[in-house]
Amino acid sequence: MKPIYKFFIFGIALSVSAASCKKFLNQEPQYLLTPEGAITDEKSAEAVLNGAYSSIGKDEWTVRYSSGFSSMLGVVNASASAFNFNMTATGDNQFLWQIFYKTVNGANAALSAIEPLSEDVFKTQGRKQEMLAEARCIRAFAHFYTLLYFARWWDPADSKYGIIFKDQLSSLSNVYQARLTVGDSYKRILEDLDFAIANAPAWKSGIRMSKQLAQALKAKLLLYRGKQEDQAEALSLITDVIDKATSLGLVLEPSLTSLYNNSWDSKELLFCRYREKTDDVVLAYNYTYGYNYATLGIEALGKSFLEGDARYLEAWGDVKSPITNNNTFKWAPKKLCRKGRQVGGDNDKYTTYFLRLTELYFLQAELLEKTGKPLATALEPINVIRRRSHLVDTTITDRNEFYPLLFKELFTEIHIENEADWMASLRFIDVNTGQPFIYTFRNNLQLEQNKFIYPLPTSEMKYNSKVDQNPGYESLVY
Repeated sequence: MKPIYKFFIFGIALSVSAASCKKFLNQEPQYLLTPEGAITDEKSAEAVLNGAYSSIGKDEWTVRYSSGFSSMLGVVNASASAFNFNMTATGDNQFLWQIFYKTVNGANAALSAIEPLSEDVFKTQGRKQEMLAEARCIRAFAHFYTLLYFARWWDPADSKYGIIFKDQLSSLSNVYQARLTVGDSYKRILEDLDFAIANAPAWKSGIRMSKQLAQALKAKLLLYRGKQEDQAEALSLITDVIDKATSLGLVLEPSLTSLYNNSWDSKELLFCRYREKTDDVVLAYNYTYGYNYATLGIEALGKSFLEGDARYLEAWGDVKSPITNNNTFKWAPKKLCRKGRQVGGDNDKYTTYFLRLTELYFLQAELLEKTGKPLATALEPINVIRRRSHLVDTTITDRNEFYPLLFKELFTEIHIENEADWMASLRFIDVNTGQPFIYTFRNNLQLEQNKFIYPLPTSEMKYNSKVDQNPGYESLVY
């Protein structure tokens, strides 16, 4: 008799009210390991997989995610502790840690339910492998950000400061685990991405995991690992997605204004989530629109990069207060705030842009330069993006000018959307100082590399005796 993992599912509502995005899988599955119900067929397997998506897009994945690294970069001051590199073991980092591992656990729940099923219970040929691939891509996605926020991803492979990799549904027996080495952290995440590349469905929209998303995430991970021998593979992965994008319907928007207007419906997005129901804007003022309106004013360093570029005014503008009958306007990131409830109605498409096609062109440019291609060849992907905004092509003759140019173009397009601008500031070297660009960008601070990641949160340090705190945070009290 084949094993069956039992789940009691309380009405997983996959459609939601018209006040939020009905396309997104945002309802959490209320499942328990009990014998009252079972994951036995394709329909119930789809339900538990859909539940694995539900945590991505909650508050911590939106405001805290999009403003954490941006505060460290100095673009905004949404988190004063991150802006000043004075992070503690409570606060934003604890919420991020929890939501990352909640997402991992949802993926593991789906895998535990789907893996034992026989192929013959699936009506759609090959769907079982696709679903397993989606779940493993979700798990890789959450572990990917755990690595960037909480592990010393730049350390040698044998460093003990990697991630806690969880590949089983959480239980009392496995809730506290040791950290992997940095090398093993990369290895385990890459294994999940390789499975997704081999088995996930092709991209159809930005609301689900896909083969192309897995390819892009793997390329980013290889690039962040910093090994020269990874660069050719990373370039091949990115180029393959770009080359096949049009045939899949994955296309650049004609302008940034069009991108932000189309929001989650944009065909430029490899992966996105809605940020919050507009119904909740006033009640949950400190999230999404209200938070961005009240908090995310642009800092001088970011403004100096954006001023004079037409794209600045597409991303930022006067945004109306979300409070009823309050007609105050504030200069804010309208690409995240959008119009606001009073102007835009109840379904204003607040979106977290996790990864979009534009970023792949910048990655391609960087990898072309790193693999020794002619400067004109490396500049072409940058100019593709500039042409979208009706800007003239940029030309340089000195390779020393390449990374300052690339950083400015990437920053102008993608700032406060994901980790891309922050990670570029750590990878790109200022030829004048020999240091990563972050030291030039934040030259008003004494920076310490140890503080480029967050400390493990109090909840983990107090109860998990198997882990050590990240270097630089030894003095924290829990």
